[in-house]
Amino acid sequence: MTRGVLLFCFDTENTKYHKILERCVALIKKNLKLEVTVVTNFDTYKKTKPLGFVNYKFIEPELGNKKQGKPWNNVDRHLAYELSPYDKTLVLDIDYFCYTDNLLQLFDTEYDFLVPNMAHDLSGRNSFDHRRFSLIPMVWATVLYFKKKQKVQQIFDMVKYVKQWYPYFNELYRIRSKNLRNDYVFAIALQQLNGFTGYNTMPLSLPTLPPDCEILRFEDHGLVWRNSQKIGMVENQDVHVLNKEIKDV
Repeated sequence: MTRGVLLFCFDTENTKYHKILERCVALIKKNLKLEVTVVTNFDTYKKTKPLGFVNYKFIEPELGNKKQGKPWNNVDRHLAYELSPYDKTLVLDIDYFCYTDNLLQLFDTEYDFLVPNMAHDLSGRNSFDHRRFSLIPMVWATVLYFKKKQKVQQIFDMVKYVKQWYPYFNELYRIRSKNLRNDYVFAIALQQLNGFTGYNTMPLSLPTLPPDCEILRFEDHGLVWRNSQKIGMVENQDVHVLNKEIKDV
């Protein structure tokens, strides 16, 4: 069965996401050694340096979503099932950097769809307890694993439905943030499909650096970061970086 990584990347007027993509793809090739497919548009593609053997699928991103007042073209994740050319697919945010091969274990699982529901704050401050922000536990759609199965297609069909009627679901679950967020869209879809009972999640607490952690330097096996309180290093561990200024490092 074919397997590979699916990435979504669209530049905005504020952020050169293609710079983040270049670093992400290099680490995937080095440590996961998987085929990569990038979903992007021509404007972003033209700015991206050659990445070696990479598949591209071109779409125009859905516009209008914002984060902290800035354009945030990150709402096309519902298309992952139909855009993936693989039997087994790992979907990653491009700001998730694979310094290990740990995610390869997912391809050997018996489960058809997995998403993590916890994140670990690498700055040591426990910043990611979102239970007070909604009536539904959030998942982290930063990392998704799925197989091309009818059950999984039903999940993505439900994701599309939730996305279409997101203002309604946003009010129903009293989600504090009003902008569309993939993490809540997938959480709602999974809960709706599973009859408001539990669903399978990754045995993974997503290693994450909060937005106030500035990246000072990338190295072969990790990165150096700082915030107002300290300087730290992540080494030989995957990391999800929420500060998008990493493009300038």
